[in-house]
Amino acid sequence: MLYNWIVVVSGTKLLDEVRMAPDDQLSSVEGVNDFFKTAFTMGHRVANEPYHLAIIKTQLTRKLPTLCPIIEDELSATLGEMFSLQNDEWKPVVALQANRHVGARIFSRVFVGLPLCRNPDWLKFGNQHAIDSIISMAKMDLFPRFMWPLVAIFLTSTGNHVERGVEFLGPTIRERQKLADRTRGGEVVDMPDDFLQWLIENGTESDERDITQRILNMIFVSVQGTASSLTRAVYDLAAHPEYLVPLREEVDAVVRQDGWTKAAIDKMYKVDSFLKESYRFDGVSSLVMIRKVLKDFTFSDGRVVLRGCYIAAPSYAVHHDVEFYEKPDVFDPFRYVRPQDDGDDVKQQVVSLGSSFLAFGPRVRKGLLQWPFRR
Repeated sequence: MLYNWIVVVSGTKLLDEVRMAPDDQLSSVEGVNDFFKTAFTMGHRVANEPYHLAIIKTQLTRKLPTLCPIIEDELSATLGEMFSLQNDEWKPVVALQANRHVGARIFSRVFVGLPLCRNPDWLKFGNQHAIDSIISMAKMDLFPRFMWPLVAIFLTSTGNHVERGVEFLGPTIRERQKLADRTRGGEVVDMPDDFLQWLIENGTESDERDITQRILNMIFVSVQGTASSLTRAVYDLAAHPEYLVPLREEVDAVVRQDGWTKAAIDKMYKVDSFLKESYRFDGVSSLVMIRKVLKDFTFSDGRVVLRGCYIAAPSYAVHHDVEFYEKPDVFDPFRYVRPQDDGDDVKQQVVSLGSSFLAFGPRVRKGLLQWPFRR
């Protein structure tokens, strides 16, 4: 973003005005597309026709209760393979690399299902696609926007990645489409229940290449963000081992009562607070809540941000502001689950987002992030 103006906004009032602005004036989708160069690294249709976002809000959100056992099953299988030890021996693990693998397995299970989610070649390809996409974004950032289409031809490997992705996903997509045709013909068929199937049933695309690009985009966004958050949480837990016992006790008690369900995860207040504090204390990005200004935007104090500029919030500055947090430079994992002065419990506020806590992500990540606290 070297060739664009970015207006950094702070203060509760102004941040709320940004959050409440209509999408046709301040667009988060366009902001993310430009930041990640989505049209050139993931595909123009992914950037310009993001119908998959609606599927996330409807299908994925509605299916969370049924997804929890699936996530638990894949998580157990993945961890069992990664940490299978004999005679209490120690095993070295590269945290970020391990967490990417865990994330890739879990989200592939949710997005494309078995058996592809456990295919080592698919997982390796997904990781390489993410690395190459990040490198491509960085290279394109060195050039002004009008040069991006030309630069993308020579500096991105999007086409090769899509062709490789179709090799993995093509047979599954064709099989799923045949099942959908049989269902429309009145035949009773046991249909898969994953994101790929939701795309086929509710999307506007039927071409293997288009569907593949959308799946690759979903895996890239989900895995990379989750791996970074999970690695940070593991490091914070290693630096503060005194919190491991109370966290495990909470998880054991809740799971004993409700099993590994969405209801159980929603009751893990201390775990949620720990994860939230880990993100607050040292987030992955200095600027968040990026919006592209599609129409001139006027703040309540009279300042105007012109069309074509970007607006963003300084996450570290907000998260370390004494106006919002007591002793903000102290890592305090249970700060979000303590009773307030008037005695009201703040546990229900743990997963809420506002102008004092700047983060985003699918709720499915929360279940994945519980794993450091399991026995």
